[in-house]
Amino acid sequence: MIIQGSDSMKVYLIRHGEIQNPQGINYGTLPGWHLSDRGISQISELGSKIKDKGLKINVIITSPLERAQETASLLSQILSVPIKTDERLSEWEMGEWMGKSLKLFYETSGYYSEMKTDGMESLDHLADRVISAVEDAVATEAGDIIICSHREPMAAALVKLQNLPWPAIHKIDMPMGSIWQLDYHNTTFQSATIVHL
Repeated sequence: MIIQGSDSMKVYLIRHGEIQNPQGINYGTLPGWHLSDRGISQISELGSKIKDKGLKINVIITSPLERAQETASLLSQILSVPIKTDERLSEWEMGEWMGKSLKLFYETSGYYSEMKTDGMESLDHLADRVISAVEDAVATEAGDIIICSHREPMAAALVKLQNLPWPAIHKIDMPMGSIWQLDYHNTTFQSATIVHL
């Protein structure tokens, strides 16, 4: 049970909006990937829902990659809150798989069938860097926070925070433009739930 009060804080994990990727490229940390027109509309609508819901956000902390920065900027304009950038929220480092087809990655990397991450950033390291960014924010910010990042980094953090087995990462429901809520009390993680606005 969450104890509400001045020592309680909510962190909203928001995955960036949709990207135009008709060729199915595994873009990872490559530069130049921006929100599509649909992604812009998606995040603008999400920001309006957050505002209408009356959620009180103190700051938006975002990945440095363009698609996350654009998501954060749209939300910032609607919610009138500042943006900070944290490198620890960047996308999963996928080594030689970046720039190749997503289909090839799905079918041959072994990540989905055997949890292989050969030549890629380990899921432990991925989760730890995101959790450290979140926990630093919880310890230093004065109110509720939005984190704008990417699927695998935030999903890895959710798995580790909840002490789930690593294969659970594939079952976490986190489409583009979705929100998860983390509840903290006295800077200690309490629970994680998906948010439907």
